[in-house]
Amino acid sequence: MRVAAVGLIGLSACSQKPAKFNAMDVTDAPWGQSYSLPDLQGNIITPASFTGKVTAVFFGFMYCPDACPTHLTKMGEVKKLLGKHAEKFQIVFITIDPERDAADQLKKYLASFDPTIVGLRGSLDQTQAIAKDFRVFYKKVDTKDSRRDPKAYTIDHTTFTYVYDGQGKLRLVIPHDLAVEKIASDIRNLITR
Repeated sequence: MRVAAVGLIGLSACSQKPAKFNAMDVTDAPWGQSYSLPDLQGNIITPASFTGKVTAVFFGFMYCPDACPTHLTKMGEVKKLLGKHAEKFQIVFITIDPERDAADQLKKYLASFDPTIVGLRGSLDQTQAIAKDFRVFYKKVDTKDSRRDPKAYTIDHTTFTYVYDGQGKLRLVIPHDLAVEKIASDIRNLITR
């Protein structure tokens, strides 16, 4: 009888196996569990603002020459691959350059990729605090034009995407080089759970 009970427990554990993801599963991570920043209209946005939607959060800046536009394009492709599930997927872009990324310009920039992208723009202090909580590295780097123009800098930064489930819980971290199809599979998996 004891062996049968152990066997049933083993089978029960197998049937409740957590989903396998292509991205890094960070469900129990102690960091990045929340954020609270103003959107480009001044409304305070938190993960709860998107209850019922899987949310992909990316940190970047408007003058980024490569990683940010590539990422935004990739997330647009993910959204297309989601088909009927696309309405339950929200892309959020948090600027790490609030000094140059003015709200009106950032809104136009993001809309050029997808008009439904939500842009978040905090103060310098808020940006530093949220980056620290998410373990996002970013650093201003001078360019050849920086002596002439103090705003002619670039920013080195991490390029991970942080994915929240429909209940507002951080679940995944997507590396920048993960294929679009694999990202879409993970997002669909979270949407349909």
